[in-house]
Amino acid sequence: MSLKDSQEAVSEYLDQHAHLASVAMFGQQHTSISVYSTSTVVRAPEAVVRGRWSPTVNGFIGEELLLNHRRSGRDLGMQLGVSRYYGHDAVLSSVHSDLREREHGAVELPEPRRLKTGLTSAVGGRRSGRRFSGRAAGLDELATVLWHGQGVTGELPVTVQDGAATVALRTVPSGGGLYPIRLVVLAQNVKGLAPGAYEYQPHGHTLYPVHPTPVPVALSDLLWTADVEADKVSFALVYVYDLYANSQKYGDSGLVFALIEVGGIAQNVHLARTALGMIACDQGGYDKQGLEQFLGQDGMSRHVVHFTLVGHGEV
Repeated sequence: MSLKDSQEAVSEYLDQHAHLASVAMFGQQHTSISVYSTSTVVRAPEAVVRGRWSPTVNGFIGEELLLNHRRSGRDLGMQLGVSRYYGHDAVLSSVHSDLREREHGAVELPEPRRLKTGLTSAVGGRRSGRRFSGRAAGLDELATVLWHGQGVTGELPVTVQDGAATVALRTVPSGGGLYPIRLVVLAQNVKGLAPGAYEYQPHGHTLYPVHPTPVPVALSDLLWTADVEADKVSFALVYVYDLYANSQKYGDSGLVFALIEVGGIAQNVHLARTALGMIACDQGGYDKQGLEQFLGQDGMSRHVVHFTLVGHGEV
């Protein structure tokens, strides 16, 4: 059969079954019910949501998380996990959490500024800003933003077998005081700091280089946005979640608790930079896998979960 014959045969069939053309058009315009929605490279959100309607389709993972992170009041899994963290070894791990930080090669940060802006003024004046001027941020400004986001503010006395000890407390609450979120600074234009990636170390209030020699960051290659001139940003903050840091205690609820912590850190960051007269905006469009590879995170147990751009605005 020739191609022409095939086209004629198809046309004749469609004439006899006119509804098929309408069904095909509807399926193209409404991907949530398209038979091809799960086999395409790009899965639209409505195709993902469709997973809740059919067991043959990959499920709606967001819904599955909410259904499973706290199944019922009779689920004893979390209670078992929490009970283990009252043990001597677990308490000692919290007491000595500062031992994870590295001193050799760390960059000392200046003391954070004591901000005098009232809370109501800072909350009322907070706005997302995208028109960065390219003006460099001071190292003291970076230090102030980081400390307010995740700095150590005090100590909690605890009892261990060898006597009394203390657990360091930070500016934001964290489920069980485990602090599974780490802040990484992508410095691009900060006075006194070589461009590159640095992990913030809250106990020592220092920065530790992610690479032995700081590597300049090409923010424009990591962002999927057209309304920000990435080269004018002073620095970016990357929120990295260590999955096992709190899921061993809280199971599936660990992720939910971590995201709550991210929100607390981000809010403090925005209030602090507002008080400093800086602008910032959170970004959801970024290359997660590329960023994790650049930062040396495996993308399995350690994930990038949030991204914030900070700098000075145009006058």
